[in-house]
Amino acid sequence: MLKKSIRFPLIYFVALTVWQLIFKKDIEWIKNIGVCFIMLLFISLYNWAQKPYEWKKEK
Repeated sequence: MLKKSIRFPLIYFVALTVWQLIFKKDIEWIKNIGVCFIMLLFISLYNWAQKPYEWKKEK
């Protein structure tokens, strides 16, 4: 589950960093890392919420 969750934020981080390097010449590391961490948390929470809970499994 972690592999699926980390792929998109990592690609976003690399793309955002390269974009800032080319066009701004100034990379905002803290902002980039923060946004990617929040994306990772939301994607992980979404993937966790998609698993159905079996209420009557014990009975």
